[in-house]
Amino acid sequence: MSTSNQTAVINKQNGAARNILASGIIAGLLDATAGVIVYFIFKGLNPIQVLQYIASGVFGNNAFTGGLLMAAMGLLLHFAIALAFAAAFFVVYPKIKLLHKKIWVTGLLYGLFIWLFMNLLVLPNSNIPKSPKDIVSFIEAVWHMALVGLPIALLTAKYFNAKSK
Repeated sequence: MSTSNQTAVINKQNGAARNILASGIIAGLLDATAGVIVYFIFKGLNPIQVLQYIASGVFGNNAFTGGLLMAAMGLLLHFAIALAFAAAFFVVYPKIKLLHKKIWVTGLLYGLFIWLFMNLLVLPNSNIPKSPKDIVSFIEAVWHMALVGLPIALLTAKYFNAKSK
């Protein structure tokens, strides 16, 4: 492989990694912000408690007495999950042409998929304390659609549209 071909491959990989990182971080920040606001309004939790709650998925009830270390672990887990969903969409997007048709609808549906995946598969199999489904569950679904799935889809589509020009 020539040096110019190697450079092109590296640039393409760097662009893909930057896109996944950007969409994962943006979705993660929007999701975390919504979570902190909604859980403060409806449950009276502060940001540290929200992050400890996330950490409790792995560390169980110990997360609630682990102070800032557990909050940091919750933040790390939160962004790891956001980046994983961003990477998954990035990989699937070019392979499924149906996703390209109406990217706004695709993004909203992807956000709903993320919320369903987390609430029906991941959380029930984690150590997170069980909580009743209430208005917060509905609000979570909506914010995952608008603030998680949509940014991931829009940034991914923008990346692939720029590549095709």
